[in-house]
Amino acid sequence: MRDAAGPKRTTYRLRRDVRPSEVDLHVEVDPTRGEAYHGEVRHRLVLARRRTSIELHADDMRVSKPRLEVSGKLRRGRVVKHPERETVEIVFDEPIPAGEATLQLSFRSKLRSDLRGLYAARDGKRLYAFTQLEATDARRFFPCFDEPSFKARFQLSVTTGKKHAVISNGPVVREERAGDGRKTLHFERTPLLSTYLLALAVGDLVASKPVRCGKTEIRTWHVPGKEKLTAFGLECARQTLARLERYFDIPYPYAKLDLVAAPDFEAGAMENAGAVFFRETLLLSDPATLTFDEKKRVAEVICHELAHMWYGDLVTMAWWDDLWLNEAFATWMAFQIVDDWQPEWRMWSDFQHHKSMAFGLDALDETHPIYSRVRSPEEATENFDAITYEKGAGVVRMIERYLGADVFREGVRCYIRRHAESNTVAADLWNALGEASGQDVEPVVRAWIERPGFPLVRLQREGNTLRYRQARFHASAAKRKTKRAPAPAWPIPFVARVATRNSTRNVRELLTRKSGAIELGRGTTTFVYGNAEESGFFRPLHDAKELGALARGRARLEPVERLGLLEHQWAIVRAGEAPIGTFLELAMAFCDEEDPDVLATLPGALASCARSAGRTIGEEGERAFRERVGAVFAPAFREMGWRARRGESDHTRMRRAQLLALAGRVGEDAEILAAASHHCDAYLRKRSSLEPNLAGDVVALGARDGDAALYARFLAESKRATTPQEERRLLFATASFRDSVLIARTLEMSLTDAVGTQDVAMVLMRLLANPAAAVPTWTFMKQRWKKLQKRLPPMLVTRPIEALPGLGTKAWRQDVARFFREHPVATGQRTVRQALERFDAGIQFDERNERPLRKWLG
Repeated sequence: MRDAAGPKRTTYRLRRDVRPSEVDLHVEVDPTRGEAYHGEVRHRLVLARRRTSIELHADDMRVSKPRLEVSGKLRRGRVVKHPERETVEIVFDEPIPAGEATLQLSFRSKLRSDLRGLYAARDGKRLYAFTQLEATDARRFFPCFDEPSFKARFQLSVTTGKKHAVISNGPVVREERAGDGRKTLHFERTPLLSTYLLALAVGDLVASKPVRCGKTEIRTWHVPGKEKLTAFGLECARQTLARLERYFDIPYPYAKLDLVAAPDFEAGAMENAGAVFFRETLLLSDPATLTFDEKKRVAEVICHELAHMWYGDLVTMAWWDDLWLNEAFATWMAFQIVDDWQPEWRMWSDFQHHKSMAFGLDALDETHPIYSRVRSPEEATENFDAITYEKGAGVVRMIERYLGADVFREGVRCYIRRHAESNTVAADLWNALGEASGQDVEPVVRAWIERPGFPLVRLQREGNTLRYRQARFHASAAKRKTKRAPAPAWPIPFVARVATRNSTRNVRELLTRKSGAIELGRGTTTFVYGNAEESGFFRPLHDAKELGALARGRARLEPVERLGLLEHQWAIVRAGEAPIGTFLELAMAFCDEEDPDVLATLPGALASCARSAGRTIGEEGERAFRERVGAVFAPAFREMGWRARRGESDHTRMRRAQLLALAGRVGEDAEILAAASHHCDAYLRKRSSLEPNLAGDVVALGARDGDAALYARFLAESKRATTPQEERRLLFATASFRDSVLIARTLEMSLTDAVGTQDVAMVLMRLLANPAAAVPTWTFMKQRWKKLQKRLPPMLVTRPIEALPGLGTKAWRQDVARFFREHPVATGQRTVRQALERFDAGIQFDERNERPLRKWLG
């Protein structure tokens, strides 16, 4: 491609020789008066050399009146659009000398409907405008230098209706009347920020009373009527912010902290400096009706976003290929800090479930390294996935455990202090950690950051010697057998849990070779678990004898290790590295397990086995498998009963919920299903009739055989719900109905405002997981793809694609591949390839396990 005033360009990146230092932005917007908005922007620039043009980002807007002030003289330019690069170029008749200059532009656009840029949102009849600018959507808000390394100080002013609240990154310093029932608010100039961190919210929003954390006032902003739902989120923010300040040894770096609940929002939350935006479900809550998982999720997300105030906002990656410097650290930090605040929540067990998503992705050939080259806006968006977040956080945790918590923290503090208000690359972090530890950290970490995949570590014990062999883990046996160039060994900070007759201890070693031996020390070894505390990002494969010893001695493992034992064995079986019976017998042995996080590993795995039995053996095979699961786990559920006892802990309540999932959702126990239908009816009449942790499964089980009258009740009650969590639970449960007419109603509803834009992808995923709705949903997606795409923002369009391998057969795999060849998704190319690879792995699993499943059921 060629620009109008320069040589051929092959990159989406802007030139480095023009940089903004300060930006003055004025916007006139009133969502209640229409979609149109307009504004003016002044960029104070520093030119490193003489130029005849200046290029900056602007997409889907009209840019006009370009003027350049140089040495007190005003020059007029002309606008040349480059839509393929999402830029405009301002071309001047005479060269612009190196030095300082000020570029002025006017612009006009419309509030968007796809939850990015400056977009329109609705709550009932109330209309709002919000920004969501990460990764590359500031260019859809105003003309700007929309790359992380172009940090500048922004001063925003907004003209809007006088009754509207307006929230941005800084405090308001001045308010003026603007005539015609309008006002203009002027905000304090920000510290140095990247464009994707700017924030603007306009509309009828209400502020909570502030709480204080040291000198910082924290407020929650929300739509009217939700005043009673702010207390828990504010307490989470106050508690975690104080701990973050202590960890970094740097005060909160911005002038204020507003937490803004948006009624429609693409991401879960967004770390805009000083004005963090959230989905309502992740900020507003009633502790009396909140499930334990929802409570932990709210705290974790709030802390994640506040950790970004240092990791990401104060210190920002130079380009999107180092996105993990932001997201992996914020993910790890959230679990670290919330665990410090609420140790009884066992957040690191929760993290293991998050990490399993990354394991699943990274076992595919179509994965990517944590550090991943980014060449376009679409590639930047694609990298917001479990590899960047959860694998990245898993590697951070592994390195923290390897270096030691105190040394690691000192390295992080050095990194943040040294690079405050600037941009970094990975080497900056390695250097800081190396200085703090006195070690050469880079060789250990680099392999994990720059290589795709992770190792499978095969373990075999001979007396008190543990022999190991490592190789890359593949989700598919066929992929494993493909001839490849030999890969180097991963440097693995290995920690084993070694049990003797009377004690357990940890044995540590850095494994730098593909195979070798580890001495376990004195004493008669009872068993060895190969990933103590689940601190390593690898899968341990124990031989049959060791697996039996672990099953017998599982009570001596930590809960997170029992969780890992099950999760690793299921993945190993899925990949064809061990017989399916090894997992099924292990799973059945956990019928007396008391830890809910351990039990939570089983429903998904056992349901997958049941569906496989249905595809290969037939309906009678699936029914027999489910009956066996129900027979094993239903007695424990009946012993606990439906009602919580006074003083029960959160973990006891969650155990009941996991047993319901196993005996009801997977086992389809007839008595439990009948009772669930009764409890669903009672719950719709009175929310307090049901223990909150059971609500999700109860409404889904009640919907299975529900009729049109029950469907109508679900919709009516979702509209009357008093919390965002209840509204979402009841809306999503409409995807669990198995009546074909009601499935069709839910599908059509996904194209209307009855389902918020933020929720369309999740409704489709729920439908694809419903065995009666999967094929109709895929058929609907193909037939209505053009309309659906308008309701699936770039970061969410991949979610239903991820669920398509559940269709399960070669014919459907071919159909999915054909459709996306003809209808490519710009931000979903990798996701489509991953889905096809998962199809293949699932088909191979079915072919491999028909006879073993028959034998196990026999």
